[in-house]
Amino acid sequence: MFGFDRTDYRMIYNFFKINLKDRYMASALGGIWAILNPIIMLGIFTFIFGFVYRAKLPGATTTLSYVIWLISGYGPWLAISEGLLNSANSVVSNSGVVKNMAFKTEILPVASILVSIVPLAVSLGFLSLIMFCDGNIPTWHALMIFPVVAIMYFFMIGLGFFLAAITVFLRDLAIVLPNLLMMVLFVSPIFYTIDSMPKPIQMASVANPFYILTEGFRQPLVYHQISLNLLLGLSYVILLAAVLYFTGLHRFRKIKGYFTSVI
Repeated sequence: MFGFDRTDYRMIYNFFKINLKDRYMASALGGIWAILNPIIMLGIFTFIFGFVYRAKLPGATTTLSYVIWLISGYGPWLAISEGLLNSANSVVSNSGVVKNMAFKTEILPVASILVSIVPLAVSLGFLSLIMFCDGNIPTWHALMIFPVVAIMYFFMIGLGFFLAAITVFLRDLAIVLPNLLMMVLFVSPIFYTIDSMPKPIQMASVANPFYILTEGFRQPLVYHQISLNLLLGLSYVILLAAVLYFTGLHRFRKIKGYFTSVI
């Protein structure tokens, strides 16, 4: 990871474990909820759309095809949403550590975002099970999800630096952010095929990094293809992520000296 050394990696890992434990420490099942929560959510989607509404994609022969298509986009979105929400609160929620311990506070948003790897892994595992039940066997194209995951977290961490720093001075952002992410979810072709969206949204989706990232999972897993448009889109996201990452890290480090006087 750019801008960090080996000591920082160890601290990121330690904060990752602390964040994961703190979230479920008071519950009876503890960390098991990190696995159960996405399974329950995705199970509800499978039951509603696969067995109640029996939704189908155009040209599909089974109802599970829509469920597979939906989860292949919504599963990564769960990770994106959770990661960005975690990053916004990462400095504020660790105010005691920030005030009393000398360390690189830019580690906090990184560790908070990486916690979302758990629901992403669970979502992909659940998706694999549904695909197996539907007779949809992954091809070599599925290997594409590994670079897509790396690009996705590069993008999230860059954006997370901005969210974490702004929230320290403007706590309202943490309150507004869930609604903003909900709006992004519904204007992005994640629940619906892009062809069913209004023309302006279809055109805007070309520059929508969230849509491009979800397509990075859908095309290899559902359609067994990696289109040129997807590769171009991911190249655009890499450039955008690089700008966000290096600019965000620079700005975070420039203003982090003021954090202790605010939190």
